[in-house]
Amino acid sequence: MKYLLLPITIIAWYFTTYYGLYFVFIAYAFMFSLSWIWIILGYPFLVGIAFGLTNGLPSILRLYILKLFDFNWFSIISHSLAGLFGVFMIGTFFNDNPPQIGGGNEDVFFLTGMWELAPFKTIIITLPFIGLAFSLIWSTVFASIYLKYKSNNLDPA
Repeated sequence: MKYLLLPITIIAWYFTTYYGLYFVFIAYAFMFSLSWIWIILGYPFLVGIAFGLTNGLPSILRLYILKLFDFNWFSIISHSLAGLFGVFMIGTFFNDNPPQIGGGNEDVFFLTGMWELAPFKTIIITLPFIGLAFSLIWSTVFASIYLKYKSNNLDPA
C-alpha cells in the first residue's frame, strides 16, 4: 500500500530539488541587493534562514521518505534520480532564461553585472551560496544512497 505513494513522493522530491536550487538563487540575489550595513548585521541570520529553507526542509523530507519506504533500494534510487532530474531541469531553466541585470539599453548576465557593480560584495556573498547549492545537491541526490550503502556495510568490529 505504501508503494502507491511512491509517485507522489518522487514528484515532491523533484520539486524540492528544483525549487530549493531556485530559492538559493533568489536568496543570493536578495542578499546582493542589501546595503553593506545590513549584510554586516544580518549575514549569519540571513544565510541561516536560507540554509534552513534550502537544506533543512529537504533533510526532514528525506528522513520521512526513507522511513516510509524502509530504506528500500528501489525507492532510494528512484528518489535520487528525481533529484538529479530536478538539478538538470533547473540548469536547463537557467540556460534557457539566463538571469540578467538591466541597465539602460543593455542587459548583462547577472553575475557579470554583480561583478561590475561590486566585486568584493559578489565574492563575499557568493561563497556561502555555492555551499548551499552543493549541499542541497548532495542532500537530494547522493545522501540517501550514501546512507543506505553505509548502513549495509557496517562492520561490528
